Amino acid sequence: MPTHDVIIGLLIALPIAFIAGRYSNRIAFFHAQTEEKLTVPEFLKSRQ
Repeated sequence: MPTHDVIIGLLIALPIAFIAGRYSNRIAFFHAQTEEKLTVPEFLKSRQ
């Protein structure tokens, strides 16, 4: 695998992993804050 393919892969994967981590932390913080155990569909409904 050429080096530039690895670099491009990292440039794509790292922001996605970072955003996913921030989003999951936000959901966990929201759950801790409200003391409610919402499932993902319920959480998404409450956001709308």
